[in-house]
Amino acid sequence: EGEYWSAPLPGEELVIEVSVPVDRMEDLELLLTAVNHGYRGFFAQPNETAAPSQSCNIDVVCPEGDPWRDQIRSTARIIISGRSGCSAQLLNNTADDGAPYLLTAQHCVENASEAPTVVVFWNYESPTCGMLAGGSLTDNQSGSTLVSSYEWITGSDFTLVRLDDMPDPSFNVYYAGWDATGNIPPGGVAIHHPEADEKAISFDDDPHPKYNHYGNGSHQWRVGEYELGTTEPGSSGGCIYDRSSQRCIGTLTGGTASCNDPHGPPAGYDFYGRMDVHWEGDGTPEGRLKDWLDPVGGGTTLVLDGRDWQAPTGSETWLIPAAASTPGVGTSNWKTQIVVTNPTG
Repeated sequence: EGEYWSAPLPGEELVIEVSVPVDRMEDLELLLTAVNHGYRGFFAQPNETAAPSQSCNIDVVCPEGDPWRDQIRSTARIIISGRSGCSAQLLNNTADDGAPYLLTAQHCVENASEAPTVVVFWNYESPTCGMLAGGSLTDNQSGSTLVSSYEWITGSDFTLVRLDDMPDPSFNVYYAGWDATGNIPPGGVAIHHPEADEKAISFDDDPHPKYNHYGNGSHQWRVGEYELGTTEPGSSGGCIYDRSSQRCIGTLTGGTASCNDPHGPPAGYDFYGRMDVHWEGDGTPEGRLKDWLDPVGGGTTLVLDGRDWQAPTGSETWLIPAAASTPGVGTSNWKTQIVVTNPTG
């Protein structure tokens, strides 16, 4: 897209260096359009032990997260245009090709011009259970392209982007599964970044009814009080998973959940845009998920498990040297003819 947004960097001075081949110097068009200077919060100081997220949040490193280690690895913190923070997750697709599709809320990434500004942080988690702080921002990547979205006020509040690059193998990410059947789940587990801080996990033990939160159709799941944990601003876009199948069934769009009930579980409620509504969206490829997450089945596959992505077993990557030219002296035209055979069948 001709633009680059870096991850936040510590310090008061930065050097920007651009490497260009000597014969391409005249082609360089470099414009520094913005510098965002943060003054607190992004890089914790050694004496900072408490995060601004609420105290009833549960760090994903805690034992409660053990059955959800794969889904935890799919969840990321994102920032958009160097400012707002949301949650997002990497999703599997039926082509099984490792396409880096990242799902979040439309009110987080609103349009195509914001997608290239997305910076993704993987594994931003507390190192110790109950710390709610101390996470590392080292595992990050920048840039994406808008694939589809369905706006929050009239639709189901989702945005799907394709990351410009595959996540680095060292990030050890997971491609989460999903369920677009619309079947009411027995309960849900939310994985998210409250206040865009270290990753947390929340549990609701009750079935989620379908609900018309914004008055434009029953596009949401209603999640009552969480039995454990909560969500906050910054949790938006994070998946809620069917606690039985461990597949994503919706993404957080809003709510009133908090830690403010002193006599029992966390208070308030949440609304999640339903995956089955995301699936059909507004009826166009640019406004629904099924064209992208089910390229093989044409949108008929409604359930897919997650997976670690790697090249298919037994495949090989061939680097083939080749030469070609436009017609030269005497209309000569040099070419390389390549024949590839598979002796093993």
